[in-house]
Amino acid sequence: MRVAVTGADGFTGRFVAAALARHGATCVPLRADLRDPAAIERAVDTMECDRLIHLAARAFVDQSDWEAFYAVNQLGTFHLLDVLARRRPGLRCILASSAQVYGPGAEGLIGETASTAPANHYAVSKLAMELGAMRWRDRLDLVVTRPFNYTGVGQHTDYLVSKIVDHFRRRAPVIELGNLYVKRDFGDVRAVADAYARLAIATSSPELLNICTGVVHSIDNILSIMTQISGYCPEIVVNPKFVRVNDVAVLGGDAGRLRVTLPDWAIPSLADTLTWMYEAASN
Repeated sequence: MRVAVTGADGFTGRFVAAALARHGATCVPLRADLRDPAAIERAVDTMECDRLIHLAARAFVDQSDWEAFYAVNQLGTFHLLDVLARRRPGLRCILASSAQVYGPGAEGLIGETASTAPANHYAVSKLAMELGAMRWRDRLDLVVTRPFNYTGVGQHTDYLVSKIVDHFRRRAPVIELGNLYVKRDFGDVRAVADAYARLAIATSSPELLNICTGVVHSIDNILSIMTQISGYCPEIVVNPKFVRVNDVAVLGGDAGRLRVTLPDWAIPSLADTLTWMYEAASN
């Protein structure tokens, strides 16, 4: 089986390629500017694929450049789906949305039937992508995924867990963080990539499902694990600029639907993930 992957060169895409190979499938990178329908059409016309995993997106842009979220995440996805519907009708397409679509009002372990209330342009663009994508459901086999937080080797230090691991690796004397006691769902990119690969090659899948661990950890817990791994204990400073007003105490994903779909899906423990990241960064 040949699986086209947008964003194949990105943080998640590299692990998806490896996961596909483990399952006997071939990753076929689909490289095209999603803002250019003609470029997408040329790319699709010159490749053979049986499935597609759509990972390419804009996640970090300057807030003054909010239009970039919609140009790529929303309209870019629509351009891609429109080309695929014409050139590859019936194709199974795994779309990477985001758990951020649930919004800050959600609390506890959130299931797919929870209401959505995106609170930033990135999240709005992802929900708009989900809603608009349904216009192609009659011609494509669409599966929308909502991944929660995940991390791993190669993730940029703009992200919280990677930032913490980087500070421990460098033996930084001080780490400035926000609320240490909120609990969140922190997954491993290797497991997330495996889920994408298996959903792509499966004979059937739900139309919408979370990708998450169903387990929550506090930032303080991550710091404790990192201290055990590294044998180092930096000074932790809570910077008021990083503390979100009315931050919910517990926010994670309900993995029930994913577990039914992929009953033997394996998730590394958070300690295993952090050890992997720390040892890779230290080499």
